[in-house]
Amino acid sequence: MPRFAHDICVGPRSPGRIVRRFAKLAIHYVEAQLEGRFRELDLSFTQWIALKVIENGVVTNAGDMARELDITTGATTRLLDTLEEHGLLVRDRTSSDRRVVTLRLTDAGHEVVTALMADGIGAWSDIFEVIDQKEADAFLATLGKLFDRIEQLVDAEELVA
Repeated sequence: MPRFAHDICVGPRSPGRIVRRFAKLAIHYVEAQLEGRFRELDLSFTQWIALKVIENGVVTNAGDMARELDITTGATTRLLDTLEEHGLLVRDRTSSDRRVVTLRLTDAGHEVVTALMADGIGAWSDIFEVIDQKEADAFLATLGKLFDRIEQLVDAEELVA
């Protein structure tokens, strides 16, 4: 049974448009708020996100990184090369299988993520300022459920995302 009536899914407040535009505008806002800090650290937004997803345990290898950031494997290699050249991450081949390459932040990489976290949290807090803590918690819980569901659907359809 559809969750939305036809009239809800047309026009400027349709769920698809709101989700797409919210994500695009929110990322743009957060990136703009951190731009000065990125310049200070000679870092790009994408590089910071790459460090952050490694720090958070979301990504452990180059393939995961390409999927998480929705970039090509070639772009992933260049991104990781740059972060490695800056001394922010290492490719760890300590496994008994040389084909397995794990990404690990250096102490400097951890410091960069930590240094930018307060700014990132501040920018996201600006966005969520119009709702109270209970609404924010409910939003994140709902978003988490929807995220889990779309992952199930994508996996079941064997879609590349």
